[in-house]
Amino acid sequence: MARFTNRSFSVVLHILQLMLIYNLSISGAVLTYDGCMSDSANSYKVGGWCFLFYTDPSWPPNTPTQNDAQYTCLPHGTLAVGVTLKMLNTFITRTPPATNPHAWTALERLNRSTPTNKDGWYWRALMPSGGFATFPTIKANFPWGYADPDNSNGNDTAAVLVNNYGYGDAPKAYPKSIYGNKQMAVICQFAPIQWKYSPIGHGRFTNSAYQIAQTTVIKEACIIQCHRSVFCISLAFNPTSNDCQIYAVSPDDPQFTGIVTADNSYDWYIRDEMKY
Repeated sequence: MARFTNRSFSVVLHILQLMLIYNLSISGAVLTYDGCMSDSANSYKVGGWCFLFYTDPSWPPNTPTQNDAQYTCLPHGTLAVGVTLKMLNTFITRTPPATNPHAWTALERLNRSTPTNKDGWYWRALMPSGGFATFPTIKANFPWGYADPDNSNGNDTAAVLVNNYGYGDAPKAYPKSIYGNKQMAVICQFAPIQWKYSPIGHGRFTNSAYQIAQTTVIKEACIIQCHRSVFCISLAFNPTSNDCQIYAVSPDDPQFTGIVTADNSYDWYIRDEMKY
């Protein structure tokens, strides 16, 4: 018999409710890793992940909200986080221009007491287990549209992708009174069951803004930690102390190559087939 925590049960119940509200069917078998991999027109593959731009013409205008979008990709995936600048830029020109739906990602402004509108943004993805995975955005890795974010409505705490523009901040409910009737979409993120992490030399990052977690574990457990994270691209492992550091950026990414700390005591491992 399946056992659920209160939180995981509420996630399952919410998915069933959304299926009724938005006519989501398990023909949403497209909303799986294999379904994403088979849809080359609307997907992008990097580091083993498959990202899918998904919309349904039967959805009522301006739905789902971002809160409901968090459930749309479950139980086989999550609302997408921006793993590289290239991944985010790819979808700017890949949205269907005929209907031009605006697409939700897992970006939220969780801290509004910040110096500028570009501060305080976090990736916050609802996981199939029922909890949220949260990590602050790295500004260099996010392509805002030229006029965004501006918090023009005073409660713009989410971000949507707009075709041939970039990402703009908006209210989570995407009200018709502001945007008119708009077809919405989601970008889902799916992970493979297994993937390769190749050794590429030695070093580590010392900037804490790039570090997802630091633990003391054996190498295999360190790699598993990275694989289970929706953010993790690389890791540094010290085989003497078993210090494991997993990162949201890669030493192979030209944006971050110059800030790697040389350290022969740490072995680098990177997800295979990354693109920057």
